[in-house]
Amino acid sequence: MRFKPALTKDDLKAIQDRSPDSPDVRALLWEVARLRALALRTHDYFRQGSSSTALILADSLRTMLEDEPVIQEQSRLKD
Repeated sequence: MRFKPALTKDDLKAIQDRSPDSPDVRALLWEVARLRALALRTHDYFRQGSSSTALILADSLRTMLEDEPVIQEQSRLKD
């Protein structure tokens, strides 16, 4: 599956500006913000290499990912 190019912070701001009163747009933008934060934490993890900080980040990421709806949904499909 091919995705469109990733949206930048400016792209997301433009979407918000076009639909400032839409609760659906607001909900989707919050979800995008949450996933962007997860991407940043994952990036931090990979930058740490094999340090003790990386082990702490890995455990935190594993917990966060297990709580992700897409992971839980996929697990239920396999059962």
